[in-house]
Order: sequence, then structure tokens, then C-alpha cells
Amino acid sequence: MNRLRRLLSAACLAAAACLAVAATAQPSDPRAAPTRQITDAAGRVVTLPATVNRVADAWHANNSTVLMLGGASKLVATTVQARKQPWLQRLYPRIESLPAAFNAAGEVNVETLIGARPDVILMAYDGSLPKWFDTISPYPIAVVLMPNTSLEDLATTARLTGQVLGERESRVAADYVRYFEGNIHRVRQITDRLAPSERPKVLHTSSAGILTADGLDTLIDDWIHVAGGVNAAQVKGNGRPVSLEQIIAWNPDVIIVGSAPNQQSRAAILADPRWSGIKAVRTGKVYANPSGAYLWDRHGAESALQVLWAAKLLHPQDFADLDVRRETKLFYSRFFHYTLTDAELRSIMNATAP
Repeated sequence: MNRLRRLLSAACLAAAACLAVAATAQPSDPRAAPTRQITDAAGRVVTLPATVNRVADAWHANNSTVLMLGGASKLVATTVQARKQPWLQRLYPRIESLPAAFNAAGEVNVETLIGARPDVILMAYDGSLPKWFDTISPYPIAVVLMPNTSLEDLATTARLTGQVLGERESRVAADYVRYFEGNIHRVRQITDRLAPSERPKVLHTSSAGILTADGLDTLIDDWIHVAGGVNAAQVKGNGRPVSLEQIIAWNPDVIIVGSAPNQQSRAAILADPRWSGIKAVRTGKVYANPSGAYLWDRHGAESALQVLWAAKLLHPQDFADLDVRRETKLFYSRFFHYTLTDAELRSIMNATAP
């Protein structure tokens, strides 16, 4: 009898030990899953799953960065505008089937977003929280805010996006930042030596009909300066409404049209007699900005090419050895793993759909 009691006692202890191990190895509470923390552009400490598998990107331009870093398969929700980008569709066809939880007005469709079950939302941050931030705050979804007002911010955004996506994507982000900063250094070695009188006045606008200008304290102002120009628009911020009289007074040497349909807007400016007295129009220096996975001139992956294109455009003699078309093909091969044909390259450089 004593021997039987000892056997039963040992069996109970072994069973209890097994249950304890099982409970430790397989927690029933999903909140006990491993997590990690990062600090975003607003200085917020954000808790993420140790492995992020599902991403909602509320920032049109950053979708191309996610693709470039190799994390596009993790996208589960995007924006209306990102889904419409012709070259993003070509490089990543799945973008067209993703739920568009965010619209151009910065509003969120909560039902669509929650249905996508993201681990994290990526969003631009310019000092103020997005309109939808309070709307989704009751839901347990991490939001990582990323800076968007300068070339330096673009490097930070690439790093942050990589950190969110994972170790492999972080390594690609580091490689991209080295390339991006290398291009800036390459250009500034020449443009930093320019006298003020050698820097043309550049107006960056969207169209001939809806008059807006991209002014100071912006990423666009940054690349104009790096490329050896000076921003003709002496206003602060992106997309600032201006009058034609103001543009005439600024009298830019160069006009760059940067929003689709770029070529139509360029043609409209050149054909409009009201613009004819402006120096850039008189000399034919009105250009359509290239556009690929996203608009090159905005806060996307291809800003690394924008600084090269703008420098060559403004100072062709100083950058005679710079072949932007070759650089573009190499960039697409290296970061998008896509081999551009000559026809596709022309499409990107002319800002037309593939």
C-alpha cells in the first residue's frame, strides 16, 4: 500500500510538472506574446509585436519605401492614392487588391482598417497627429509616426520603417540610406561651391490651373538647394495657394511641374499666354518631374534619384559625367529588383504611365 501511494504521488508530481512546462511554452493569453519597443518621430515609445507580419501604411509615399525594403508582402491596408500609382501597380501588382483604409483627405475607414487586422500603422508626422488618430485610439493597434519635412527626415523614415518591418528590412534600409546620402554628398561636392548668382530660381508647382507652390521648410526646398538652385517660392510649406501675379513677381528661371498629369500641366503652362512673360516660360525651361513607384520629388524612395535628376537639370555642364538614366536603371535593379526596359525608363523620366 505504501509503495502504491508513493507511485501515485510521483505520477501526480510529474503530471503537474508537465502542465507547468506546457503552460509556460504555450501561453493562452495573446497579450503575453513577445513584444519590442521603438521610439517614433513624435518621441512616443511604441510597443510592437516582436515579429511584425501585418502593416497598414497610411502614408501614400511610404508604400514605395516598404516595397523597396522588401516588406510589401506584409502590407494589409493602404491608401486610395497609393493604389492608383501606375508604376507601383507595375512593380507590385498586389497593391490594387489591398483594402484602401485611408483616403486622400486623410480620413480613415475604421471598418476596413480593423478588418485588415494590422499589427501596426505607419504614418507621416509633421508636428501634428493625423486626423484619424483619436478615432482608432480605442483599438489595440500600434501607430508609428515618421518625419516628413526634409531630406534628413527621409533617411530617418527609411530606418524607422525598416525597424518596424524587421531585421532583414533594417539591413536594406541601412544600405539605402548609404546610397541616398552618398548621392547627396556627390551632388553637394559641386553645388556647395556655387556662388549665389549661379543658383537659378526654381518654382515647383502642380498645375497651370490650380496655382500652388511648394515653399520653404520642405523636402522639396531641400532638394532644390542641394541640386544648386534657390526656391523661388518664398512661402512656407507644401502646396501653398498662390496667385499668378505672385509667380510673375518671383519670375522663376526654372519651373518644375510635380504632380500628375505632369506632362499635360507642363504643356498647359507653356501654352497659356498669362505665363508667357515669366523667364522660365520664355526660355522653355519648364519641366515635368519624373515619377515612378511614387513621385520622385516627394517623400518616397526615389528621392535618392531626384537629387541627381535636379542637379543635372539645373547644372548640366557641371554634371556632364552624371548619367541619370543609367543611375535609374541601377536603382530599380538594386532596390526594386526590377529590370527596366528602355521604354519603361522613358515612361518614368517623362512621368507617364507604363
